[in-house]
Amino acid sequence: MRFKPETVMYWTRVGIGAIMGIVHALFWRPPWSILSSFSLMLAIYLATYQLFKKLYGEALSNKDAVWREGVGSFFLSWLFTWFLLYNTLFTSG
Repeated sequence: MRFKPETVMYWTRVGIGAIMGIVHALFWRPPWSILSSFSLMLAIYLATYQLFKKLYGEALSNKDAVWREGVGSFFLSWLFTWFLLYNTLFTSG
């Protein structure tokens, strides 16, 4: 069974967001600003946009789906994974 392009885009972005949350939890330290982390995530999201536009641009009935599909879940999975792991691994006191 083949998945619809929208489903692939959604779950790929959720997975990339979670992976980037793990990376940020392991390597982010307080001298870095939250703005630089958010900028990195925005750049990665734009890279997925370009990738999916190239892969599925013609196959989608709704052309806005490349931009919108999984945007909220991407950032929420990043934030959730990052905060959960960071607070678990680096507890104070």
